[in-house]
Amino acid sequence: MNKTMNSIGWKYGLMAIMYIALNYGISILLRLLVPNFVENHMVLITYLMIIFTVDLVCFPLIFLLTLKMPKAQIEKKRLGFGKFLLCVLIMYGLVLVGALIGLVFHGILTVPFNNTESSKLMELLMNSNPFVRILMVGVVAPIFEELIFRKVLIDHVAPKGELVAILASGIMFGLFHGNFQQCFFACFLGFLFAYIYLKTGRVIYTILLHMFLNTVTSGITVGLISWIYKVAESIGIDMTQANPNTSYYNLPGVEKLALPSLVLVGWVFLLLFIMLAGLITFIVIACMKKIKINRVEEDDSFGKQALSLVASPLMWIFYIATAVMFILEYLPPIIEFFVSA
Repeated sequence: MNKTMNSIGWKYGLMAIMYIALNYGISILLRLLVPNFVENHMVLITYLMIIFTVDLVCFPLIFLLTLKMPKAQIEKKRLGFGKFLLCVLIMYGLVLVGALIGLVFHGILTVPFNNTESSKLMELLMNSNPFVRILMVGVVAPIFEELIFRKVLIDHVAPKGELVAILASGIMFGLFHGNFQQCFFACFLGFLFAYIYLKTGRVIYTILLHMFLNTVTSGITVGLISWIYKVAESIGIDMTQANPNTSYYNLPGVEKLALPSLVLVGWVFLLLFIMLAGLITFIVIACMKKIKINRVEEDDSFGKQALSLVASPLMWIFYIATAVMFILEYLPPIIEFFVSA
């Protein structure tokens, strides 16, 4: 068990280190060499960096590094359309719980220090071409993330037990996002997707679920917010600088915001309804003991499987590398806040 997890730890740790080095190294280099180009083409650069670091470097690297490791032969089964829809429902329920937990941690580390990086990210998404945004976030990203954290990871960890494969897939997937906004719900989704892959042996199901989630978010949710921002801008309101204590009711043309605002509120309530229904469904299924993690004779106990995630020393290469991602995400704005104060 520990031998397998040590092998996974240093390989995925190396992948994370490469990801950090390339992301920050290339970003710093571009800002030094072509600062104006970076300023004017931030969205394009962001998407190109994702393609280069994750799709062209991380996936081939981890595929080659794990090529000679023993693999599980997972029996292939059909999920069925009804069960697929049930998985969509549960997926949104887990997103709700994870997003709320992440919001608390993210808020603690950003709000007191006037950290606006998350709003800048949203601004980048809204200013990007909808087709490119949906293609990159909704289609391409899920394919390679599922191959890295489900197909490759689970195939090589599952021989040591289903529980450790599920835990490793979810925890490592969540940590690799490098921020608390996404970490917890990505972790919970990782558990769900890992379970689905183990029970069906078909990564296409988790890719489709992942695509559905990301496409709805990048296409509909971001699109509606972008619509409001554009309408607001047309009547002289800068939503990025809007003051919640200021009344805009008397501005000419403010009534143009009524329709997009109503549609967005309706969409948010629909999502909340789906999320709550999904969470309740998951709780009911769990209470009915329908979630079964298989045991085989040679399996270590569930306790030993879980413990191997922290007891295997080389796993900490991955944990430390992803901890650096979190530090780079949150520490600079905090330091800047105290220096300016």
